Amino acid sequence: MKGSSPDLPSSLTARDTATIWHPFTQHGLGRPLLPITEAKGSTLRDETGREYLDMISSWWVNLHGHGRPELAQAVSDQVLRLDHVQFAGATHEPAVMLAERLLEKAGLTGAARVFYSDNGSTAVESAVKIAHQHWVNRGTPRHLFATLRGAYHGDTVGAMSMGRSSGFFDAFGGLLFETVALPVPLVWNGFANVEGERAALDEIARLLETEAHSLAGLIVEPLVQGAGGMRFHSAHFLSALCGMFREQGIPVIFDEVMTGFGRTGSFFAYQQTEFLPDLICLSKGITGGIMPLAVTIASNDLFDSFLGNDFSRALAHGHSYTANPVACAASLASLDLHESTASLDQVARINRCMARHLDLLASHPKIEKTRLLGGIAAFDLAGTDSGYSAGAGRELASALQEQGILLRPLGNVIYLIPPYCITDEEIDRAFNAILSCIG
Repeated sequence: MKGSSPDLPSSLTARDTATIWHPFTQHGLGRPLLPITEAKGSTLRDETGREYLDMISSWWVNLHGHGRPELAQAVSDQVLRLDHVQFAGATHEPAVMLAERLLEKAGLTGAARVFYSDNGSTAVESAVKIAHQHWVNRGTPRHLFATLRGAYHGDTVGAMSMGRSSGFFDAFGGLLFETVALPVPLVWNGFANVEGERAALDEIARLLETEAHSLAGLIVEPLVQGAGGMRFHSAHFLSALCGMFREQGIPVIFDEVMTGFGRTGSFFAYQQTEFLPDLICLSKGITGGIMPLAVTIASNDLFDSFLGNDFSRALAHGHSYTANPVACAASLASLDLHESTASLDQVARINRCMARHLDLLASHPKIEKTRLLGGIAAFDLAGTDSGYSAGAGRELASALQEQGILLRPLGNVIYLIPPYCITDEEIDRAFNAILSCIG
């Protein structure tokens, strides 16, 4: 090859090993990489031509399936029309149209504004800074945020602070600011945890009696705590919890980075509750999984608290690629696909198919706490260590990879979040492979 050195490794994985540092990866363990070269629909293909069912939607971002020509065409057309322009002091049609359509889908037209950023962590970071500065601008600064125990909200400093109870960020403890972690009563199939909800709400009520005046905001992952272990809580608990904070005038943030765009069976998870949050964080599937983009939707009440005659009241926050026109065009095309493919109907079909399999797995002695919401299925491996470093899940994932099924367990938690285009037959194949590997 022209310009190459005879001493350089030739395989894709060897070249990667010599040059790249991967996210959430312990390179010291020397685990082999999967050299992916192509993708179509729900299938990934490696450099040898071997295929794998993408049962995690490539880290939860790929909604409609890989290689959608509608998304590719939208990106191509937009690159040639307008590839980028700074978003401080300029605007463009894709950003305005996307904001209009997202507010309409959220039922917030005329009641909120859209702030753009680049990924889930920055969507949360933006929300946290908005809530914090809202109190500063009012002349009554507050610094304490409430979260749910075990939450994960991203890996920028503010987002890490919101997720400090997850255990992911112990190495950064000295950088994180103060939060208070609230109890979260977990539910799963056949276990409603009514007593746990009552006890949790009583504990939170006592906290608010003494700390409400100190709290700048509450942040939650609605209905499903993702990276913390696909931990489910009920819409009833969430509505009651958020109502308590609303009564105290404390802004409520819903981190819908994973749960948005149909994953839980409704277009946004909060639509299954009786509560409308003050801030909503969106990313991951927003572009159908092909480009980075994020959104923080903020109520007009919050937006208005930043208005003034000098810059000191403005939100001094942003990024070079804020509201990139190409990413916005991809997101608009993705919204079109939600409509043309009836994505919520697809999620309902996936839910029915996975429910049949979870019913069978529920009686397996090596499986416990089966749970299902929308297109998200999960269960724990019984009798194994918990925590992200637990090895049982990795062993199962390795065995499944040999059968052409791609999963990425969270410790001993096995979850499946397939793209909406997946067929019932492909779901059957994945669950049958799980059952055969578990034994």
